[in-house]
Amino acid sequence: MFAAALPGLYWEQGPETAARLEKAGVRCIETPAARVDAWKRAGFCAAAADPAAYVKLRQPGVEYRPDVASATRAPWVTSNAWQILRGAGKPVYYGSSQGKEDLCAAEAFVYGARALIRADPSGLDRFGSMLRFLGKVDGPALEPRVNIGFVDDGSAEAGEVMNLMIRRNLLFRIVAAPDTRLDLNVRLGSPEFPRTAAANPSEFAALIRRKLTDAKRLLRIFGSEVVIGRLTGDGSQARVHLLNYGGKRLEGVHVRVAGAYRSARVLTPAGDGPAADLFTAGGATEFSVPALDAYAIIDLR
Repeated sequence: MFAAALPGLYWEQGPETAARLEKAGVRCIETPAARVDAWKRAGFCAAAADPAAYVKLRQPGVEYRPDVASATRAPWVTSNAWQILRGAGKPVYYGSSQGKEDLCAAEAFVYGARALIRADPSGLDRFGSMLRFLGKVDGPALEPRVNIGFVDDGSAEAGEVMNLMIRRNLLFRIVAAPDTRLDLNVRLGSPEFPRTAAANPSEFAALIRRKLTDAKRLLRIFGSEVVIGRLTGDGSQARVHLLNYGGKRLEGVHVRVAGAYRSARVLTPAGDGPAADLFTAGGATEFSVPALDAYAIIDLR
């Protein structure tokens, strides 16, 4: 089940920085054990944390690689989603947020990770704003909607395939064995998906997409190569989570979701409002998000 969790702030500095935290609206922190009592005396909610006990994640975002010859100039999206899914509940640590504190918090929230984020002082306001938004997200925890099963053998090749599937918005869950209830099952080394093909993860992800077919995709995103989505829902409602890894505001991102829905409401840290261009056809619902910063939720009913 998808279980949203609020990320924590790892703050190594002492209570002399309390005013900066208060300005950002942050009243609870995790800090080195030696500083806990001092922070409590300053009136803060403080707990001891050791980042060494957490799975280390990279700073999310995009990389542009002009020095790499390829058939495409698409930006390389750095997402930690596959590691969170592989970790299956292990706590994670973002040690370098570098201006992406809000994206780090949103990514951890979307994939249900118990996360600790080391924020730069300059990024506290972004972190605080995102944390307040995440704390107000209501509604029941909805199960992730997927139609691909991926048998993860723990190898580096499997990890990179999952990474590319996330980036291509091919919705999957990790399975111990093929699940016949799903539209497609992927296992490295099977006749359909030979391990040698995984040497090029991008082509391998394209192979998965062809075998699934676009007609069966549960979620498609148009107008951007830096937006990753996650879909949760049940028979009567759905929730689309959109993460913008590009670092710049996007306008007019278009989304297609399997299923017929009559309304779509966009929720963001900046405010709420209706989606644009909503229509239903062919058993799917399409809409546009007027503006997308780091993160948006779209509730479909």
